[in-house]
Amino acid sequence: ARVFPVKFDAHGERVRLFAESVAHMTQDELPGGFPLEGPRTCLQVLKGMVRVGGSPEMSNLEWRRTSRIPDGDRAVYEDEVICLSLQFLATVDQVNLPNLVGAELLCRRHQLIREAYRLSPSAPDYSASDWFMGWGRRRTGQTVAYVAEQLKHEASIAKESRKAREEKMLKAPRAPKGSPKGLSKGDTGAGSS
Repeated sequence: ARVFPVKFDAHGERVRLFAESVAHMTQDELPGGFPLEGPRTCLQVLKGMVRVGGSPEMSNLEWRRTSRIPDGDRAVYEDEVICLSLQFLATVDQVNLPNLVGAELLCRRHQLIREAYRLSPSAPDYSASDWFMGWGRRRTGQTVAYVAEQLKHEASIAKESRKAREEKMLKAPRAPKGSPKGLSKGDTGAGSS
Protein backbone atom coordinates (compact mmCIF):
# COMPACT_ATOMS: atom_id res chain seq x y z
CA ALA A 1 0.00 0.00 0.00
CA ARG A 2 1.21 3.49 -0.80
CA VAL A 3 -1.22 5.44 1.40
CA PHE A 4 -2.28 4.69 4.97
CA PRO A 5 -5.78 5.26 6.33
CA VAL A 6 -5.75 8.92 7.33
CA LYS A 7 -5.74 9.70 11.06
CA PHE A 8 -6.97 12.97 12.54
CA ASP A 9 -6.31 14.52 15.94
CA ALA A 10 -9.02 15.81 18.30
CA HIS A 11 -9.04 19.14 16.43
CA GLY A 12 -9.71 17.56 13.04
CA GLU A 13 -6.15 18.00 11.71
CA ARG A 14 -4.42 15.25 9.75
CA VAL A 15 -1.69 13.90 11.99
CA ARG A 16 0.00 10.63 12.81
CA LEU A 17 3.05 10.28 15.05
CA PHE A 18 6.23 9.70 13.05
CA ALA A 19 7.22 6.55 14.97
CA GLU A 20 3.71 5.16 14.47
CA SER A 21 3.89 5.81 10.74
CA VAL A 22 7.28 4.13 10.43
CA ALA A 23 6.04 1.11 12.42
CA HIS A 24 3.33 0.59 9.76
CA MET A 25 5.62 1.07 6.77
CA THR A 26 6.57 -1.82 4.51
CA GLN A 27 8.88 -2.16 1.56
CA ASP A 28 7.01 -3.94 -1.20
CA GLU A 29 7.96 -5.05 -4.69
CA LEU A 30 6.76 -2.42 -7.12
CA PRO A 31 4.97 -3.37 -10.33
CA GLY A 32 7.44 -2.77 -13.13
CA GLY A 33 10.41 -2.83 -10.75
CA PHE A 34 12.32 -0.15 -8.90
CA PRO A 35 13.97 2.34 -11.28
CA LEU A 36 17.03 3.23 -9.17
CA GLU A 37 20.25 1.25 -8.98
CA GLY A 38 21.50 -0.09 -5.66
CA PRO A 39 19.65 -1.27 -2.58
CA ARG A 40 16.52 0.46 -1.35
CA THR A 41 17.32 2.31 1.88
CA CYS A 42 14.30 4.43 2.79
CA LEU A 43 12.85 2.15 5.48
CA GLN A 44 16.25 1.64 7.12
CA VAL A 45 16.86 5.43 7.19
CA LEU A 46 13.44 6.18 8.66
CA LYS A 47 13.85 3.52 11.38
CA GLY A 48 17.23 5.05 12.19
CA MET A 49 15.61 8.45 12.60
CA VAL A 50 13.13 6.98 15.08
CA ARG A 51 15.99 5.38 17.06
CA VAL A 52 18.26 8.43 17.07
CA GLY A 53 15.90 11.29 17.75
CA GLY A 54 12.35 10.11 17.34
CA SER A 55 11.75 12.07 14.12
CA PRO A 56 13.56 13.43 11.07
CA GLU A 57 13.47 16.94 12.55
CA MET A 58 15.22 15.75 15.72
CA SER A 59 17.67 13.72 13.64
CA ASN A 60 18.60 16.90 11.75
CA LEU A 61 19.05 18.89 14.96
CA GLU A 62 21.25 16.17 16.47
CA TRP A 63 23.38 16.01 13.30
CA ARG A 64 23.82 19.79 13.34
CA ARG A 65 24.87 19.65 16.98
CA THR A 66 27.46 16.89 16.56
CA SER A 67 28.83 17.37 13.03
CA ARG A 68 30.92 20.54 13.49
CA ILE A 69 29.37 22.07 10.36
CA PRO A 70 28.93 25.85 10.43
CA ASP A 71 25.27 26.89 10.86
CA GLY A 72 25.34 28.87 7.61
CA ASP A 73 26.52 25.93 5.48
CA ARG A 74 24.03 25.15 2.71
CA ALA A 75 24.09 21.43 3.57
CA VAL A 76 22.54 22.21 6.97
CA TYR A 77 19.55 23.74 5.20
CA GLU A 78 19.35 21.05 2.53
CA ASP A 79 19.33 18.30 5.15
CA GLU A 80 16.70 20.21 7.13
CA VAL A 81 14.44 20.48 4.08
CA ILE A 82 14.87 16.76 3.35
CA CYS A 83 14.14 15.81 6.97
CA LEU A 84 11.05 18.04 7.21
CA SER A 85 9.78 16.72 3.87
CA LEU A 86 10.11 13.13 5.11
CA GLN A 87 8.43 14.06 8.38
CA PHE A 88 5.42 15.73 6.69
CA LEU A 89 5.10 12.90 4.17
CA ALA A 90 4.89 10.41 7.05
CA THR A 91 2.81 12.38 9.56
CA VAL A 92 0.49 14.60 7.51
CA ASP A 93 0.33 12.99 4.05
CA GLN A 94 0.53 9.58 5.78
CA VAL A 95 2.10 7.67 2.91
CA ASN A 96 4.15 4.48 2.91
CA LEU A 97 7.46 6.15 2.05
CA PRO A 98 9.57 3.04 1.24
CA ASN A 99 7.33 2.41 -1.77
CA LEU A 100 7.83 5.88 -3.24
CA VAL A 101 10.79 6.51 -5.56
CA GLY A 102 10.79 10.19 -4.59
CA ALA A 103 11.12 9.30 -0.91
CA GLU A 104 13.99 6.94 -1.71
CA LEU A 105 15.78 9.78 -3.50
CA LEU A 106 15.27 12.07 -0.49
CA CYS A 107 16.71 9.39 1.82
CA ARG A 108 19.69 8.79 -0.44
CA ARG A 109 20.48 12.51 -0.66
CA HIS A 110 20.17 12.74 3.14
CA GLN A 111 22.68 9.88 3.47
CA LEU A 112 25.03 11.37 0.87
CA ILE A 113 25.19 14.73 2.65
CA ARG A 114 25.94 13.11 5.97
CA GLU A 115 28.55 10.78 4.52
CA ALA A 116 30.28 13.61 2.65
CA TYR A 117 30.54 15.67 5.85
CA ARG A 118 31.40 12.70 8.06
CA LEU A 119 34.51 12.07 5.99
CA SER A 120 35.56 15.72 5.85
CA PRO A 121 33.48 18.39 7.63
CA SER A 122 35.62 21.24 6.29
CA ALA A 123 35.75 19.97 2.69
CA PRO A 124 32.87 17.55 2.01
CA ASP A 125 33.44 15.08 -0.79
CA TYR A 126 30.48 14.52 -3.11
CA SER A 127 32.45 12.56 -5.73
CA ALA A 128 30.34 9.45 -5.17
CA SER A 129 27.00 11.22 -5.50
CA ASP A 130 25.88 9.45 -8.67
CA TRP A 131 26.42 6.06 -7.04
CA PHE A 132 24.59 7.14 -3.88
CA MET A 133 21.64 8.50 -5.80
CA GLY A 134 21.39 5.43 -8.03
CA TRP A 135 20.53 7.09 -11.26
CA GLY A 136 22.79 5.04 -13.41
CA ARG A 137 25.72 7.37 -13.79
CA ARG A 138 27.66 6.74 -10.68
CA ARG A 139 25.55 6.09 -5.36
CA THR A 140 24.13 3.99 4.10
CA GLY A 141 24.34 0.48 5.52
CA GLN A 142 23.93 -1.27 2.24
CA THR A 143 24.43 1.75 0.00
CA VAL A 144 27.82 2.61 1.49
CA ALA A 145 29.06 -0.90 0.71
CA TYR A 146 27.80 -0.60 -2.85
CA VAL A 147 29.40 2.84 -3.27
CA ALA A 148 32.69 1.60 -1.84
CA GLU A 149 32.75 -1.29 -4.31
CA GLN A 150 32.06 1.03 -7.25
CA LEU A 151 34.76 3.50 -6.16
CA LYS A 152 37.22 0.64 -5.66
CA HIS A 153 36.53 -0.48 -9.22
CA GLU A 154 37.01 3.06 -10.58
CA ALA A 155 40.26 3.47 -8.60
CA SER A 156 41.54 0.20 -10.06
CA ILE A 157 40.87 1.44 -13.59
CA ALA A 158 42.58 4.78 -12.85
CA LYS A 159 45.60 2.95 -11.39
CA GLU A 160 45.97 0.73 -14.45
CA SER A 161 45.64 3.76 -16.77
CA ARG A 162 48.34 5.59 -14.81
CA LYS A 163 50.65 2.55 -14.97
CA ALA A 164 50.12 2.29 -18.74
CA ARG A 165 51.02 5.99 -19.22
CA GLU A 166 54.15 5.57 -17.10
CA GLU A 167 55.18 2.47 -19.05
CA LYS A 168 54.67 4.32 -22.32
CA MET A 169 56.84 7.20 -21.09
CA LEU A 170 59.60 4.78 -20.09
CA LYS A 171 59.65 3.26 -23.57
CA ALA A 172 59.69 6.63 -25.40
CA PRO A 173 63.11 7.75 -26.76
CA ARG A 174 64.74 10.43 -24.65
CA ALA A 175 67.29 13.11 -25.41
CA PRO A 176 70.79 12.34 -24.10
CA LYS A 177 71.82 14.00 -20.85
CA GLY A 178 73.23 17.46 -21.31
CA SER A 179 71.49 18.17 -24.63
CA PRO A 180 68.72 20.75 -24.83
CA LYS A 181 65.18 19.41 -24.43
CA GLY A 182 63.51 18.36 -27.63
CA LEU A 183 66.76 17.49 -29.47
CA SER A 184 67.57 13.95 -30.34
CA LYS A 185 71.05 12.45 -30.61
CA GLY A 186 73.03 14.01 -33.44
CA ASP A 187 70.74 17.06 -33.81
CA THR A 188 72.58 20.27 -32.96
CA GLY A 189 69.57 22.48 -33.31
CA ALA A 190 71.59 24.95 -35.40
CA GLY A 191 69.76 24.41 -38.67
CA SER A 192 71.95 21.50 -39.84
CA SER A 193 71.06 19.97 -43.18
